[in-house]
Amino acid sequence: MRIRWILLLYVAIEIAAIVGLAKWLGLGWALLITLLTALAGYAFLASRGRRVISDLRRAARNEIKPTEPLPDTALLGLSSVLVIVPGIVSTVLGVVLMAAPTRRAVRPAVTAYGAKRFAGLVSALSANTVYLGGDVIDGEVVDGSVAVPSQQRELPPGH
Repeated sequence: MRIRWILLLYVAIEIAAIVGLAKWLGLGWALLITLLTALAGYAFLASRGRRVISDLRRAARNEIKPTEPLPDTALLGLSSVLVIVPGIVSTVLGVVLMAAPTRRAVRPAVTAYGAKRFAGLVSALSANTVYLGGDVIDGEVVDGSVAVPSQQRELPPGH
């Protein structure tokens, strides 16, 4: 039910933006601006995507901390959805979300949200962990044959 209201609000905002732009500049200019905004969003998305992939590779090689590119990856995913969804308002929001100052400002909130979700996932998984019972014996596994002494050695007195 909630998603219907979000979609309805999205459609209303996009229609209002196109109608307002068409009344202000004319229908031809409004459509051209919408098309150019989408093309610019795709180009910016491609360049930002290459950068995030590069950061993930650097993190895999331990050149940077592995947690550094994660918020940018999440933001890239959200902005990708906003750019791909048709409409000038969503495309502009997606491009703004990809911009460096916006990412820098939003990164702590994304990190906190991700940490909270991860903690919830860990607690949900640990709640479903099954303990089968039984005894745990601490020891070592030895491969090969084990030599058992035939006679016990006596220790000197005092030991």
